[in-house]
Amino acid sequence: MDEVLTDNPAFTRSILGTADPEEIARRLDGFCEAHLGSGMGEVIFCDLSVGASFGLRLGDSRRVFLKAYPPDRPHEFLGAVRWAQGHLFEQGFPAPRPLAGPAPFGPGLATVDDFVDEGEHADPHDPSIRRTMAKTLVRLIDLAREVPDVRGLDKGWRWPKKGKLWPEPHNALFDFEATVAGAEWIDEVADEAKRIIDGFDGGVVVGHTDWSVDQMRFEDDQVTVVYDWDSLRPEKEIMVVGHGASHFSTTWHSGGPNPPNPEETWLFVGEYEAARGEPFSEQERRATAAAAIYSIVYTARCEHALDQEGKDLPGGYREALRTRRRTSGPGRSGRSR
Repeated sequence: MDEVLTDNPAFTRSILGTADPEEIARRLDGFCEAHLGSGMGEVIFCDLSVGASFGLRLGDSRRVFLKAYPPDRPHEFLGAVRWAQGHLFEQGFPAPRPLAGPAPFGPGLATVDDFVDEGEHADPHDPSIRRTMAKTLVRLIDLAREVPDVRGLDKGWRWPKKGKLWPEPHNALFDFEATVAGAEWIDEVADEAKRIIDGFDGGVVVGHTDWSVDQMRFEDDQVTVVYDWDSLRPEKEIMVVGHGASHFSTTWHSGGPNPPNPEETWLFVGEYEAARGEPFSEQERRATAAAAIYSIVYTARCEHALDQEGKDLPGGYREALRTRRRTSGPGRSGRSR
């Protein structure tokens, strides 16, 4: 835990209010005692991304997952996430059971779930895994429609509204304004895709917008658990599907970005349509293709913010974007078969 927390102390402090591992351990112990009735016995793992994630074994041997959020994640949003996640769990969807929170932790809030690690990480380029991911996304969206009140979900991070090119980056590590130089070609592609998205007045669903193999485990081609529930939010269906189609294979936590190729992107869309039971119209497919490109472009822009010299191009989303610009791309490939 110590190495993760002290590798980038400024970033750690932005989430937890301190980068002192001993102080963080004391806060974890106190939070668990207050909200779960047992103090912390052992840290199983620690990870820093948009928030700070901890796998913990409590003093009474229970295993839990605690996530601490930066101060810009409001209580109303996280409360709505818990409400929706709890409904999905009760309906048999592979979401961990919410246990506690949101409650104050450091400068922000924290939540606690059951620690679920059944199943294995899978190869997203296996067609059966991709197909399962598309079907499971449809099921999530269908079940989320049953939640009677999801007001508050729109208080979380969102794609930019009409007329704005970029959202506020989802992570404090990415400074778009300070890294404009060299990103002009990325902005150009983003603008083209965003115009199509803004011109499409499609239906809004509640979906998981980090739909990647990184956030799941599998057993016999079935999803055993989905993580990262603060990625739940209301968006145009074409944005949820487009982002999933362009990022389902992402494996940031196991070696690299691993973007899908254009054919895989469009196959995901077709498998989503099949599970949905209704194909997209031509207008919907064009907008979905634009959403997929915009999602790729956004990730490419994040890569540029951390690597303006282009040292880490191979295998990343900037390289994938350049490849798609040289080929027809998913938006022009026609209906999947």
